[in-house]
Amino acid sequence: MAAGTAVLVGGLAACGGGGGGGGGGGFPLLAPAPATPVALAVNVLVNGNTATADSNGRYAVKPGDTITVTPASGTVDWTSSSAPSGAISLRNPAISNTKWSAQISSSTTATSVFTVSAKPTDPNTLSKDTVFNVSGGDARNGSFKVFAANGTKQTLALNFDTMSYVMTDETGATSSDGIEVDKSEAGTYLFRSQRNEAGKAINTRFRINGDTVVGAFQFRVAKVPGSYATQPFVAPRALVTDQNEIDGIYNRLGVNLQATSRASNIRQALIGLHGKVFQLCNDATKAIADCLPPAAPINYTVSPGATPGVWNIVNTADPTDTGAFSIARIGGQNVYLSAGTNPQLPNDDVFRIGLPETATWPVTTSSGGDTDGTWGSANYDATTYQAILARPDTTFRAFGAILGSARTNINGMKKFTDTTPANFVAIQNGVLTVVVGETGGASTGYMQIGLH
Repeated sequence: MAAGTAVLVGGLAACGGGGGGGGGGGFPLLAPAPATPVALAVNVLVNGNTATADSNGRYAVKPGDTITVTPASGTVDWTSSSAPSGAISLRNPAISNTKWSAQISSSTTATSVFTVSAKPTDPNTLSKDTVFNVSGGDARNGSFKVFAANGTKQTLALNFDTMSYVMTDETGATSSDGIEVDKSEAGTYLFRSQRNEAGKAINTRFRINGDTVVGAFQFRVAKVPGSYATQPFVAPRALVTDQNEIDGIYNRLGVNLQATSRASNIRQALIGLHGKVFQLCNDATKAIADCLPPAAPINYTVSPGATPGVWNIVNTADPTDTGAFSIARIGGQNVYLSAGTNPQLPNDDVFRIGLPETATWPVTTSSGGDTDGTWGSANYDATTYQAILARPDTTFRAFGAILGSARTNINGMKKFTDTTPANFVAIQNGVLTVVVGETGGASTGYMQIGLH
C-alpha cells in the first residue's frame, strides 16, 4: 500500500500542470483503513484470589463464592444470565462501570452455567463474556413455612452456601443476616440478628432435619408492636397437599396469647372422611372417643385453602368460628400445625402443634428453644425426661421429671410427675418433641419444641 501510494502521488505531480484547463483537482486522497477491533481483557477473582480458566475458557466456582470481574482498561456496561434460567441469584452485588462483583447462590442441586457479559463503551473494543461453571447448591437451601409460637405464620429462606437467611413476616417485612455453626452443639446453627441483645446468650438457633427446620427466633411479642422476644418455631417445606392423606387422630398442644397473658391449650382432634371433617374435643381431659355430652366434640367442615397445603375449617354450628391448619410430613409422620389470630373474642393469637396418637414412645434426644427464651437439649425414655437449658443470662437450668399418663385413654401424651405434679405435658415421635405447661397451672402458656 505504501509503494502504490507513492507511485500514485508521483503521477499526480507529473500531470500537474499549472495550465488550467485540466480542472477538477485530480484524484481524492484515500480514507484511512478502519481500526481492527481488539478483544476486551478482563481480570477474574474468586473469593479475592486470581482465578484461572480451564481449557474451554471457563471458570469453576461453587455457590457461596464471591466473583469479581474487572476490565483491564476502560469502562463497560454489564449484564448477566444463567442456564437454566433463574438458577443463579446474587447476594450483595457491587456493580459499577469498572467492576462487577457479587456472591452467587444456586437454586438447584445440579450444575449450572453463569455468564457475566461486559460491553465496552469504546466502540473499538469487542464485548467479553466471562463464563462460570457453577456446581450444585446445598440441598438444604430453600424456603420454609414458619409456624411460630407467637401465633404468626412467616417464611424462612435459608442458604447454606452463602450462610445467610431471610425471615419474612406476615406483613412482608424482612429480617436478614448470617448464620453460623454452633460450635457448642453438633447439628445446631446460630441466627445472627440485630435483635439479639448484647451481653446475653444467643439463643436464636435452629436445627434442620430433611425438610424441616425447628428453632427459635426473635419474633414480635404477641399483641405488643415493636417488642421482640425469642420464641420457638417449626418450619416445614413438605406440606401434605392431598386431602385424602391428612386423616388421623392428633394429640394437639398449643398456646393462646394476649399482650399480658398466655394460656395452654391441650386437646385431642380428629380429621376424617378423607380430610373432609374435623372434630375437636371441647374437654381438655378427654380422648376424642370419650368426648360425649356435655363436652361433645365440635364439628367442622374442611376445605382446601387459597394455597396448596393449607386447609380451612368452619364450625358447622357457628360459621363465625373458623380457622386454618396445615399437615406437614416430619420424620415420616403427619404433623398438625396452625398459627394465627382467633376470629372470635378475645381474638387470641394462637399456635397449635399436633402429633398422631400412638402407643409408641421412642427413646430420643432433641434440642430446641422455648417461650422463656432458653435453648437446650432434652432426653426422653419411657419413664423419664431430663433437660439442660441455657438461659439468656448465660446461666443453666437442669430439670428432670418422671413421665406418666397425661390423660385417660389418650396414648402418646405424657405428664411430668415430679415436685410440681402434672405441671407439664409432652408429646414426641422420636424426631419432634413438644412440651407445654399444663392448663390452669403455674406454667400455663409455656412451650418447648425440639428436633432430634
